[in-house]
Amino acid sequence: MPYSDLSYSPLSTANLMTARLPNLRNLPLATLKTFEAAARHQSHSKAAAELSLTDSAVSHQIRRLEEALGCELFIKSGRGVVLSDAGRMFAKTVSSAMQDILGAALRLADADQVQGRLDIACPPMFANTWLAKNLYEFCQDHPAIECHIRLVENQRVHDLSDVDVGISFGPGGWADRWSALLAHVNITPVCSPLLFERIGGTFTKPADLRYTTLLHQDDGSEWRRWLYEAGAPEVDQQARHLYCSDLGMAIDLAVHGAGAALVSDTLSVGDMKRGILVKPFAFSIDAFGGWHVVCSPSSISRSASRLFLRWLLASFGRDAALDTLP
Repeated sequence: MPYSDLSYSPLSTANLMTARLPNLRNLPLATLKTFEAAARHQSHSKAAAELSLTDSAVSHQIRRLEEALGCELFIKSGRGVVLSDAGRMFAKTVSSAMQDILGAALRLADADQVQGRLDIACPPMFANTWLAKNLYEFCQDHPAIECHIRLVENQRVHDLSDVDVGISFGPGGWADRWSALLAHVNITPVCSPLLFERIGGTFTKPADLRYTTLLHQDDGSEWRRWLYEAGAPEVDQQARHLYCSDLGMAIDLAVHGAGAALVSDTLSVGDMKRGILVKPFAFSIDAFGGWHVVCSPSSISRSASRLFLRWLLASFGRDAALDTLP
């Protein structure tokens, strides 16, 4: 057939695609809870027992869902069933969505009832680089909770008895305190694109750091260790140095192009997303600790404290730690 005789109709193509796909507008959403339970147990019978349904009711709902999706979610295995490849993929999404819905429902229920003061203690480095950029979300969700932030030295956070929640860097496991890991800390150099403009080039290897100022929040030990493990120990003697008593100050200096600072992803991720900080090297070193949230037995029973813990742990992808709450 000559090319000029061919015709193309977007409408007919769309109709053809629609004819081949299942009608997802009529997806039986009520069956998703049953599917999630069956997928979690890898058993229709156990799902039926959990949901107070009969085995046949579970099987019927699963068949309805499979018909709507146009694929098998379970396949027979011996006397039972296992998830198909499609079923495993779908189960992961459904489980995550249901957890999100449950979490949102709990937050709405709690937000409507919980009010009062919440005292939060943390070192300036965490308050200025993470909490100040994210706490607004919690305050928006819980307007009846009045947050009070207290800046204290890191090593004092877990000793305070007159705060509800503490956030501290360290090994965890403090006596007479419940604690949970938020993020393990590895540190790597960060700097501003402004710095590259000032020195007329980028850093292609660790030895290039000799052309800039190394920004410290300690006595210089962390930079010396990073340079040694990166194979450029001589840079410590060749570069300029600027010392700060607070990591937040070192990060601010880096943002303004004053030099390069050693920072964890936890504290620099927001600035890197905005492009005001970059990581010239992928190599990082272990900071021998992590950020933890800490609570005393008396404060952990407060509804406001538990709401904040739920939000904070979810922000760091540590929802599972909620199961360890007393």
